[in-house]
Amino acid sequence: MSSEKIIIVDDETDVLDLCKRILEVKGYQVTTARDGREVIEVAKKERFDLLLTDIRMPGMSGLEVAQKVKQFAPDVICVTMTGFSTMDMAIEALKLGIDEFIMKPFSPDELSMAISKALDKERLRKENFRLRSLIPLFELNKTLLGTVEVEEVLRQLLDIAKTETKADFARIYTFDSGQIVAHFEPLAHDESSQKQQETSFQLAKFIEGGPQLFLSHQTANPQQHALLDQLGMGFVIATPLKSKEITLGALILARSQNNFAAGDSNFLSVLAGQASIALENARLFSEIQAAYEELKMLDHMKSEFINIAAHELRTPLAILMGYASMLEEDLQGVQHDYVATIMRNSLRLTHLIDDMLSLQSLERGVVSLVKEPLNLAEAVQAVVDDIALWAEQKNLSIEIDIPADFPQMIADRQKFDLIVVNLFNNAVKFTPPEGHITLKARVTEDNMTTISVTNTGISIPKKELNRVFERFYQVEKSLTREHGGIGLGLSIAKGMVNVCGGEIYAESEEGKSTTFTFTLPLDNSHLKERTLKI
Repeated sequence: MSSEKIIIVDDETDVLDLCKRILEVKGYQVTTARDGREVIEVAKKERFDLLLTDIRMPGMSGLEVAQKVKQFAPDVICVTMTGFSTMDMAIEALKLGIDEFIMKPFSPDELSMAISKALDKERLRKENFRLRSLIPLFELNKTLLGTVEVEEVLRQLLDIAKTETKADFARIYTFDSGQIVAHFEPLAHDESSQKQQETSFQLAKFIEGGPQLFLSHQTANPQQHALLDQLGMGFVIATPLKSKEITLGALILARSQNNFAAGDSNFLSVLAGQASIALENARLFSEIQAAYEELKMLDHMKSEFINIAAHELRTPLAILMGYASMLEEDLQGVQHDYVATIMRNSLRLTHLIDDMLSLQSLERGVVSLVKEPLNLAEAVQAVVDDIALWAEQKNLSIEIDIPADFPQMIADRQKFDLIVVNLFNNAVKFTPPEGHITLKARVTEDNMTTISVTNTGISIPKKELNRVFERFYQVEKSLTREHGGIGLGLSIAKGMVNVCGGEIYAESEEGKSTTFTFTLPLDNSHLKERTLKI
């Protein structure tokens, strides 16, 4: 059962009523009119799928009625009824867009067949148009997928829209921070061209935030009539470019003589929708690119600052520590304690500078691996000796648990030292006085070395365990103030472990202890160079 809406016009009441009854039985929604003027008024207020009109009527012929209705409803199907058909009339009807004829007198089946045939032809036409429109949409999508340039997207959109709708006039605008920006304006600056630019700008402003707009002299209000006159066109489709609820721009198309084809509005809506997605993606890409470039610049400035600061601090610090060391040997009592404090804090500053310089060295990609014999117990003891003074000042006990038969490793000694030094520095820093630090080493069945460094005292919340290896990260701001440091040691340790072919993770038991465990190959001879990520 059909549901198309049909309007019938005939000056003969009996014919009008008969046609209405026949078509309503077939399920069509039928409206009637008795003359041309009435049908035009009704058709302006309501959309119809088909117009069934008698040709010979007083005042206005059926062909004139069809012509006027198509001016504001170009996609309406027109079927004429006549008892005086001639070849000239048939040719004229075809020129005016008449889709089907039916000769009087006709039977109910003949009328139903003529209407059904006309509607089927229109369905096929729309389907052909839909398939045809897929080609430019496909071409546009290829462009959209292949570019992140806003101007290129807009140019493709404008070219395809103008070509496919056979528009005589085409302009495109974008809305940016309350401003309407014109793109690809013509070079001509004569008076008519200037008026067209001004008018299309007004149309773009008119539909900002609104729906698609259709204008024609037959349906326009006085203000819209003035716009059409200034534009020098008879028909306009203004289509907004929308992304979600935001209007990104406007596409203005116009034709001077003939109205746009049926389906052009749907085609433009789909086209604008695809382009809007691409525009939004292009804008987001531009914003991300700008943010990335700014971040790169800031990161470079930060790295340069760290590099310069670290190197510039080394010379005065070395002089300070040299004289303080000599004074510490010569002084006694309270003065000796004062100098010891200077030495202790100078040592802390040395650790900070070492971290900063290590980070700079690592960021330059120094990731080549040295493969040499390494005695684990000796390497660990050397690190413990280096931090012994700091540990003694806090009265910390350090236990090294390495089996006597632990096999010789093949490893990069410099990178291994960086790992262990930073883990011990972290342990000493966050272990309270009288605390305990333990290093344990074992060999697993898959020939991996597992080494853990455990310290008593301050624990790490579970949600923070994965973040402790981030650069410049401290679990609590208060810890930074109380214990010093800038949060690079664990980042460097993690980077070195990864480069050396292992993994590192943290565990913490609330109120009791924290353990950092890392694995390394017992023999690194098989490893290739790796990219360092910190």
